[in-house]
Amino acid sequence: MSEKNTTNIPKEQFEFVQQDSKIFDKEFETKPIGYFQDAMIRFVRNKTNVIATSILLVIVLMSVFQPILTSKNYVNLEPAVAFLPPRVPILENFGIADGLGSFQDQPVILDSINESTGFGGNPIGYNPEFILDESREYYTIGCSDFNTLCQGGEAVLRLDSSNPAITVATTQVFNFTAAQRSVLSINVTDLDVDANKVFEVYVRPNPAEPFVLISTINQPGLSEINVFDALGAESIESFSSSVRLRFASDDRFDFVAISSIELTQDGSDAPVASLEGQPLVMNLRSLNLPGEGGAIVRQNATIQMMSFEYRSYDAVFGLRPSNGFPISQYNEIVAANPACVRTENPTNPNGWLLGEGCPIVEVISENAGVVVGGVSFGSYNVVIDYALLNGYDSIPYFLFGTTNAGRDLFSLIWVATRTSLLIGLIVAGINISIGVLFGSISGYYGGNVDIIMQRFSEIIGRIPFLVILAIFIALLGAGIQTLVFILIVSGWIGVAYVTRTQFYRFKGREYVLASRTLGAKDMRLIFRHILPNGIGTIITASILLIPATIFAESTISYLGFGIGHGTSFNFLGFEFSGVSVGVLLADGRQELITRPYLTVYPAIVISILMITFNMFGNALRDALNPSLRGSL
Repeated sequence: MSEKNTTNIPKEQFEFVQQDSKIFDKEFETKPIGYFQDAMIRFVRNKTNVIATSILLVIVLMSVFQPILTSKNYVNLEPAVAFLPPRVPILENFGIADGLGSFQDQPVILDSINESTGFGGNPIGYNPEFILDESREYYTIGCSDFNTLCQGGEAVLRLDSSNPAITVATTQVFNFTAAQRSVLSINVTDLDVDANKVFEVYVRPNPAEPFVLISTINQPGLSEINVFDALGAESIESFSSSVRLRFASDDRFDFVAISSIELTQDGSDAPVASLEGQPLVMNLRSLNLPGEGGAIVRQNATIQMMSFEYRSYDAVFGLRPSNGFPISQYNEIVAANPACVRTENPTNPNGWLLGEGCPIVEVISENAGVVVGGVSFGSYNVVIDYALLNGYDSIPYFLFGTTNAGRDLFSLIWVATRTSLLIGLIVAGINISIGVLFGSISGYYGGNVDIIMQRFSEIIGRIPFLVILAIFIALLGAGIQTLVFILIVSGWIGVAYVTRTQFYRFKGREYVLASRTLGAKDMRLIFRHILPNGIGTIITASILLIPATIFAESTISYLGFGIGHGTSFNFLGFEFSGVSVGVLLADGRQELITRPYLTVYPAIVISILMITFNMFGNALRDALNPSLRGSL
């Protein structure tokens, strides 16, 4: 590019543009923006952070106001409404959260089983009126229990490792008669054929003499023993005796299985005495003779079970009998409810009916009263409308279901969240204060002061968490104070490290040196010049300490070493429940398979709390970073 010649431009071509005009400073068209206003602009520009912060605010508000405004019980024990599944309006119309309880492996009442098919019947402890018939599924499972629900099976005589034989006897006494040809039948279902095994049967014809061997069984199957032929005693006409069975083997872990013991006589179509299944197992007892030992167990037995869906809310909040209803409580209800008008019951002269809308529908009878300390106490057997009795005009909705104590899980979660948030804020506030002060001193002075302080924090930080937990639990026991001490022992170290790093970053800057040159004291340099410039990163670390503390508290309470049911604590004059999210998770783990909602809902709430707190902390870091001031 060629250079232009500017030395020969004529003078008349130059003109003073503003020679006759006055020049003034131009007024700014925009308003000045302060530091925090600029931070707010950058904060709200990120829509994701705004949404996360809004969700966090909703959680905080719900934890404060929902327990106050709810009419559901979340404090008292109410076993009648325990373990109700979630029920949500609108969703229930689509088969979601419809309040139906799903039950598996429920034993069937034996008397209700259909004799012709061997199946059917109703489960123990449930009203068949509220079972969905199309959901009924019947099946059998194996069992080895000695209860009456366990049917069939065999009695097993099992040797132990230290004894070569076991002898058992029936508790039932059999009546043997020579004239009627008494035959004892024993069905052995499992016995290895081995010369070193012995399975013997004994009876005692004479009570004054020992038991007599009447048969040795050496192979499985039905063995029929003519008792009097085996005894060879023609002088004995009849006797009564229990039956002894002795099993011996060289194999110390051997066993023999018996399915039945029966006594038959001439002229009888059926056994006159029979032991099989449950009666057989329950009638055998080990004699524990010297040099013998073992166990009586059961095998191949079955129990009938069923799975079904249950209208739990209808069963709980419908009409239900209540025996022993206090007369004093009855009088209070009748006096407070005008609908409780007494009318005669034509079908029950011992009781009476009450008007529609009364929580007590019918009084069936009056029980005998008792006098204690000169005061008479009486009760009625009544039928109550449980919904009306508890102040509900209709069957209520428990959005998250109820706990094993009958408390509303939805309300309890917000109570627990409030407790966890408060503990998180208290502990985080203490840790932030200690961490900022410790890190400021360490980072500002540096040198030997920094080395000593850092070695101290490293020693504290290297102590295993479980050791700290064990020491404080042993010294102070479980409780809110112990929990706070555990969380602040090393919880401040992270904030201290971040603060120290920021001081090393800014303490050598020109404006700090200039202020020191002008005579500024250390405290002014720390809190007016260095700390404000590193506040963005420090606030981020501090904010993230709150969810970390909440999660740590939940973990400790989940393990059973934090706060728990039945405890509470006072803070600034306000009483707070001892139920935290960790406590709810600990309660729910016991029902995780059958009632997962007890764990899922608290886990969802604490997960959302963790995520939104982290996003809120990141948003504050960007908004309060001085280097980003004025940036888009």
